[in-house]
Amino acid sequence: MTSRCNPNRIKIHRCYTVIEVSELLGVHPRTVRNWIRAGLPVFDETRPLLIQGADLKIFLKRKRKAYMHQCAANEVYCFMCKQSNKPNIESVSFIGKPAGMAQMAGRCSVCGSKANKYVSWRNVNAIWSDLGGKLPIAEKHLNLGGKALLNCPLKGGFDHEKE
Repeated sequence: MTSRCNPNRIKIHRCYTVIEVSELLGVHPRTVRNWIRAGLPVFDETRPLLIQGADLKIFLKRKRKAYMHQCAANEVYCFMCKQSNKPNIESVSFIGKPAGMAQMAGRCSVCGSKANKYVSWRNVNAIWSDLGGKLPIAEKHLNLGGKALLNCPLKGGFDHEKE
């Protein structure tokens, strides 16, 4: 599994050689040379190749931004289709995470492969209704990691439903 290169490890007022960049970012020196061929600016073509820290930081940020994909709130990015798709409503589940986040897990409606996305816990009802689900969300679609729901009595039902 590859790790992303963190541009925050680079000092912008320093010059680096290819070997120093590879050790700093944990990549192979050939990778850094491929970045140079792909457009990473160097001072001049004489050896050792010197790379300005500011140029390297900008290059890595642009490279990372090229891989980011924007999805609508009710869509997930499918790595098999390589595009944003709505998940199947039968396969969608929301897993509660710390700090008000929820993991929306489901299967792509086009190819059926697994897809995940992190959303805000307060947007779960809006996403569920956009996907065509009926409110309130069924208890089988909520997973809080063994914790009980604090403000939503799903097992007992709602007061207006009992009448």
